[in-house]
Amino acid sequence: MNTLTQHHRKACKAYDDICNGLSRMAADAGTDGPFLPVSIFKSLELKSIPDDEVKRQLTSSGTTGQQVSRIFLDAETSVAQQKALCDIVGEYIGEKRIPMLIIDSPDVLRDRTKYSARGAGILGFSMMASKRFYALDNDMNLDLESIKEFAETAAGGPCFAFGFTYMIWQYFCQKDDIMTGKMSSIDLSNCYLIHGGGWKKLQSQAVSNDEFKSRLNELWGIKKVSDYYGMAEQTGSIFMECECGHLHVSKYSDICALNPADFTPCETGEWGLIALESTLPKSYPGHKLMTEDWGRILGEDDCPCGRPGKYFEIKGRISKAEIRGCSDTFAADRDARATAGAAAGRDIIAGLETSSRTAFDETAINFLEELSKLFTKEVKYRSVPEIYALGFWCRRAHMEKIKSRQLEIWNGAEKKGRGPVLHIAPSNMPTMFAYSWICSLLAGCSSIVRISTKENAITDMILEGIREILSKPEYEGLRKQNQFVRFDHSDETLKEISGITAGRIIWGGDETVNYISSIPMKEGCTDITFPDKYSIALLDADRINQLSDDELKVQTHLFYNDTYGADQNACSSPKIVFWTGEKAGRDRWVDALAKEAENYNLEPWMATEKYRILCVNYAEHEGIGPAEARGNKLIICPCEKPELFEAKMGMFYECHIDDFEQLVPFLGDKIQTIVTNIDGIYDKARAAGCSGVDRAVSIGEALDFDTIWDRKDIIDLLTE
Repeated sequence: MNTLTQHHRKACKAYDDICNGLSRMAADAGTDGPFLPVSIFKSLELKSIPDDEVKRQLTSSGTTGQQVSRIFLDAETSVAQQKALCDIVGEYIGEKRIPMLIIDSPDVLRDRTKYSARGAGILGFSMMASKRFYALDNDMNLDLESIKEFAETAAGGPCFAFGFTYMIWQYFCQKDDIMTGKMSSIDLSNCYLIHGGGWKKLQSQAVSNDEFKSRLNELWGIKKVSDYYGMAEQTGSIFMECECGHLHVSKYSDICALNPADFTPCETGEWGLIALESTLPKSYPGHKLMTEDWGRILGEDDCPCGRPGKYFEIKGRISKAEIRGCSDTFAADRDARATAGAAAGRDIIAGLETSSRTAFDETAINFLEELSKLFTKEVKYRSVPEIYALGFWCRRAHMEKIKSRQLEIWNGAEKKGRGPVLHIAPSNMPTMFAYSWICSLLAGCSSIVRISTKENAITDMILEGIREILSKPEYEGLRKQNQFVRFDHSDETLKEISGITAGRIIWGGDETVNYISSIPMKEGCTDITFPDKYSIALLDADRINQLSDDELKVQTHLFYNDTYGADQNACSSPKIVFWTGEKAGRDRWVDALAKEAENYNLEPWMATEKYRILCVNYAEHEGIGPAEARGNKLIICPCEKPELFEAKMGMFYECHIDDFEQLVPFLGDKIQTIVTNIDGIYDKARAAGCSGVDRAVSIGEALDFDTIWDRKDIIDLLTE
């Protein structure tokens, strides 16, 4: 394994850069080199051979719109994988070639230079076949004549079938009275069926391993069934299921479970992220991989089946939650979206009263006051930090403060709402729609607020609270002027609504903003857009070093809220920390922040995603030093010069500067917020002519929303 690591480091620069960047983390985890996250092959083309030596390209399975892994094979690696597969499977079905039934369509092997995971699996197992038969035709219907010919060819002797789990269940195991009668004449009792992949889909249908095997026996008489665990990223070195239902490691592989908190190896019986080692991959650095599967080692050399080595079980893919962030308003694959249509847009418009009110009218202020009391006093709401913060923001004193500031801007003039407003807020920032809507409510506008079709408990609770207050007789007018509607992003729906709006507030990434902005709107309509932004911290280490331990704890707790509070995905959460002053203050800060980070709920999927981002950044960018990790909850990467690196969930880049002037060239229009412990930074940014820096705030204020955001006065833009 060490020889392979050195080979790939010499032959693949991106892999070498990743190894350098993760060297400290690998040492802390007690490993000889880093495990690459398996998902990195979806982001990068990693190969350790020249292009002219690539003989075959494999792609992993993936649903529509998903990226797939790309694996590059030369002749040596391809042959080694095929030999290993034959060796491993031969222990179960024998070493001689025997008839093979492929539970798939012949179409899957159409392109012999590029294979999907299905094609690669079929091709690999076909090496053990004396003759191949397909169970399905090109339309994915049972080909009973082919299956019957297979059974007759085997004639009671040894034979085997291969397919992917979900496809076997969907196309080979479904009961049909007519087909079942025809199946009964075919005897497959002597067939050894090997299957793999697709259990996630079956589990969603509540199909167990026992039921799967029982159905195969019932319909086809198949009694010998083995699952296997493997992946396109390590083709060949698969893990077969024994008679006791355990998955076994072969002589070509090793396996361990890793603790997602710090990637250290788990003890036997302890659940963790499955990591795999294989001696086979030489054309690409896939010899050490961290998967996204949850499993545990059950034992070694003591399985009742008698086979030596480690044996283990897989619970399944780690469950993933949505990543929160303003850039994730809707999926990039627009063709896959459901279309609500123009009729839905007209129905939404028909239910809206579009008249405007005076800005900051007492009805709106009273409503927000009641909403504030509900969210800050009732236990079920106040126990949710995001909802409590929203309620506190809506309190009367704060609304009156915003009103006074706005009237001062307007020189005391009275204004009214310009008309209906359409709100497109991020589906994965559950309170953002409410802040956006409140701005138009204060401006005196009616609103159509698009609520994501994806379920979110916090969003639902906020809507419940709004509905409760709006149901009161005194707010009947507001109720008629505001609609909260769930609808898919449909061009036609958005066109219909945009045709009557006086303003559209669009929160999202650059692609989202550009796309929705391109949809025709009513003449005179104002688009208020909030595209991708990036925020930083500027900290004086000497001031930090002057803090007492208690004061330091308060400051790092506030910084924790600024960053970890939204999984560091909010546009105003710092990703790079610029330091001035001596290192001692910086070190105290990091130690204190690491203690705060212990409170962070870093789920396994978050740990793997964070790790993938880190690896991709090392592969794609120069000048990032080895990562300093305090477990996986706090990762800090020194960088020679600042760039807009991606960072999430407690990942920070840091850079030392001598003075603010050194920072000025970096403060372009993508920089939104500077979180700082230094006075006068915003004025310095303006005086220096920086195109960016919409605001500079004290530690703890990064996520505080304001009706003036990104230097855009939302209420002013919605009034006339």
